[in-house]
Amino acid sequence: MQHLLDQAAYLIREARDLGPAEMVPRLKEALEILEAVRPSSERDGMMGLAYLRLAQAQKNLGQPREAERAFMLGYSYARTSREDRVRRFAEKLKEEFGA
Repeated sequence: MQHLLDQAAYLIREARDLGPAEMVPRLKEALEILEAVRPSSERDGMMGLAYLRLAQAQKNLGQPREAERAFMLGYSYARTSREDRVRRFAEKLKEEFGA
């Protein structure tokens, strides 16, 4: 299970340095991996981060409906995790998304 978390973390970090169009498939791949992992605070924090970054990328690509869905999922995961950094990021994006 740790191997899957490490693999997803790598994809999330890698996506950070890409443009929005290249970022979306990396983040979706990370989310698919994370869905196979048993729920935990670490996994939920990573899912929150991946969904929130996906929301930003989709918004930048002019996909508001998809971005809103990804934001809501990311915000929910961020709130259930105990990852303060991800929670703060979600609150920051909350203003941006007007939620």
